[in-house]
Amino acid sequence: MSASKLQFTPCSTPIQGNEINFSKLYLHHTPAGPRPNQSGVTSTNKETGLGSLVVNNWQVYDGIGCDAKVVAHAQGLHVYAGNWHNSFTLVFEDERFKGSTLEVMGIVVEQGEWAIVGGTGQFAMANGVIFKKFHEQKKEGNIMELTIKGFCPVLKGSPSQGLVTKIGPWGGIDGGRAQDITATPKRLESITIHSGWTIDSISFIYFDQAGEKHRAGPWGGPGGDPCTIEFGSSEFLKEVSGTFGPYEGWKVIRSIKFVTNKKTYGPFGRQEGTPFSVPVQNNSTIVGFFGRSGKYLDTVGIYVHPR
Repeated sequence: MSASKLQFTPCSTPIQGNEINFSKLYLHHTPAGPRPNQSGVTSTNKETGLGSLVVNNWQVYDGIGCDAKVVAHAQGLHVYAGNWHNSFTLVFEDERFKGSTLEVMGIVVEQGEWAIVGGTGQFAMANGVIFKKFHEQKKEGNIMELTIKGFCPVLKGSPSQGLVTKIGPWGGIDGGRAQDITATPKRLESITIHSGWTIDSISFIYFDQAGEKHRAGPWGGPGGDPCTIEFGSSEFLKEVSGTFGPYEGWKVIRSIKFVTNKKTYGPFGRQEGTPFSVPVQNNSTIVGFFGRSGKYLDTVGIYVHPR
């Protein structure tokens, strides 16, 4: 074979990327009942069991309760080849990632890992792993808990470089309910914190990529004293820091502080527990938040956008 046909060349191009870090998603594997989400299309070899082909459209929810919503569908097939080999596209319906996909391959549904071998949209060129474990057996099928860990490379200088980066979160990752925004953020207008002995809640107003205003929160409970930070037109948030630790039996955000190019706001709450600090590069700004909350703010993470 000519050397010119296949080339594998070392490349020193610096690469940035976005981390995929999704937890406590629940896949419903429902082969039976009045509303099955898979269907067999071929028969099985009676001697070996090989060859059975099943098409699946499994729902993936963001929780277990009656208020859980579908965030994605696992659409593809699985074939019996000694094990059940799965090959499907995880199509996201959540507003932030709507239309983006992850390409997934692996064996069996009920345990182990699937490989992420590609993606599109906000997950373009993704690679990673989906960890799965059994959560609940129902008459119609099983519910599996998914944790998705991955990475999406972004080449410097490409049109995708301007994508928002999600960093974190910090705090008690097992408490509360996942909270996130519904549009890709571009600029923060204000933040409101309720705090006392801990951070009771956070809410904020931000503008999306199209200049539309959105309100998020409050994420947390009704306690604490309020404080609202209004950002000036030339003011931008460049650092978030604080502490997290136990409070009333839960690991939560105990204190938080915001640093802009103009001044420092806080700290709010009590500076007790494990410290965290998230400064961003000089050419970037913090434009939104995500996390988990229940009675208090359990975790907090940030969105970063190039300035």
